[in-house]
Amino acid sequence: MDVMDKNYGGPGETGFLLRDLYNFFARMKKERVEGSDAEYVLNFMREKQEHDLEFFFKYSVDDEGRLKNIFWSDAQSQIDYGAFGDVVVFDSTYRVNRYNLPFVPFVGVDHHRSTVVFGCGILSDESVSSYVWLLQAFLEAMQQKHPLSLITDGDYAMARAIQIVMPRADHRLCSWHIERNMIKYLRGEKLSDFRKFIYHIMDVDEFERRWLEFKEKHEVNESDLWTLRMYELRKKWSAAYTRGRRFLGMQSNQRSESLNSRLHNHLDRQMSLVDLVEHYEYCVSRIRRNELELDAKASVSVPFTAITADLFEKKAARIFTPNMFPKVREQISNISRWVVSEVSRDNSAVRYEVAPTRSGGHRVLVTCAFEGQSLASASCDCRMMECEAIPCGHIFSVMRYVRLETIPPCCVNLRWTMQAKCAFPPDTGSNTHVWSERMERFRALRNKGSLALFKASRSTEVTERVNRFFDDILDEGVENDGNTEGTSFGPLPALFSGASRPFRSNVLDPKKIIAKGAPRSNKRWKSFHNSLNRN
Repeated sequence: MDVMDKNYGGPGETGFLLRDLYNFFARMKKERVEGSDAEYVLNFMREKQEHDLEFFFKYSVDDEGRLKNIFWSDAQSQIDYGAFGDVVVFDSTYRVNRYNLPFVPFVGVDHHRSTVVFGCGILSDESVSSYVWLLQAFLEAMQQKHPLSLITDGDYAMARAIQIVMPRADHRLCSWHIERNMIKYLRGEKLSDFRKFIYHIMDVDEFERRWLEFKEKHEVNESDLWTLRMYELRKKWSAAYTRGRRFLGMQSNQRSESLNSRLHNHLDRQMSLVDLVEHYEYCVSRIRRNELELDAKASVSVPFTAITADLFEKKAARIFTPNMFPKVREQISNISRWVVSEVSRDNSAVRYEVAPTRSGGHRVLVTCAFEGQSLASASCDCRMMECEAIPCGHIFSVMRYVRLETIPPCCVNLRWTMQAKCAFPPDTGSNTHVWSERMERFRALRNKGSLALFKASRSTEVTERVNRFFDDILDEGVENDGNTEGTSFGPLPALFSGASRPFRSNVLDPKKIIAKGAPRSNKRWKSFHNSLNRN
């Protein structure tokens, strides 16, 4: 609008206002999309796939030829999943479209503890078969690499689909959804006592003992269906049962909630699928820009440590990302609270009994293995290393006891370092958008390389020659071509070039569906995780 004002001699000379301009394009888009929403979306996906062979999308239609389900994930999302796909969070409680279809983004947490997006799906319903289709499409895009853990809402169909498609993955129920149901079914002291089972650290035997006391105290009987149901699912939400399982400190699907909140700032429930895909792309580009900014900051700075700081703290500041460093520093500061009280050997393993310096605490056992003078592995009864992928204060106490001067590789999980995506190092001088000139060159090389490598793999001699050629490129390094200006493109318009071309398959728009349960309030869109501890 500013450009038009300038070209025509000022705001009073254009003959229309900014709102008129928005309304004009909205009407034009509605006329073009009406009745062809599904085709425009599929054209958009096909066009992206032509530019990016790694772009994955899959859809299904019903007996009437209407779009039923769709899932998509671009190359960057697949790279991110390879680095950060150990824990996946998704939530199907949002229906931000005129068809009332569940919108299901797959998200996780990156090396800066920020949200990262792995893909997105839109379903026709919340049935087991639809969720099975979605999870299978997700794994197909990710080369059948299964996540270690999943965090979801309490939907039964979703839980059943996870059992079918990802039976080995740890499944945790979102604590926020549990909290919301607690308020509905429990009151007063009964509610506060139940909340302790979610958050308080205890072993399994103590949980079972306290549960019996809880039932007796609050007279839980067969009419308390929700309470009894939650006991059956206790392994998916209780701190006693989730302890030591890889959830990276997350207890809710706030990562998915955060993405949905961003989308809601621009969308309403009457939008088309084209609008949804367009704004999803925009939100993802903003998330990736944020990651690049954090990468740039981490690559040129080191978190502050005092001159008198612990040696481990100074080492950790140079190993972990700035956003992750405080959590590691907290564990290092706990060294003074623990002391190694007993050492024993069991074959090649060395066991250290770590006791609190003050009376009243319990002892923990740290088991280590050494290769010469180097620490090769370390595990602790508290299982923080397995759960949050960082060494605990007990392990740091043992490291101090054996007089290590640095943090050994076995205690550094690359997912929390700048080497998390070492195959794709951050380029602080380039634009974050996937359509940058550098990514265009990369895709052109990759597309031609895929055919050449497939041909070369038929011969051992040619394969060795190609490997030597790659080794030479990796060893010599590549200079920049001198173009320091990044090419910036805004959010991709869903009706651009290829999306406007007719799609060869006549896929009809999906049917509007009726959601399960009562209509959802607009308050559902507000970010709830501000009231929780941010991870």
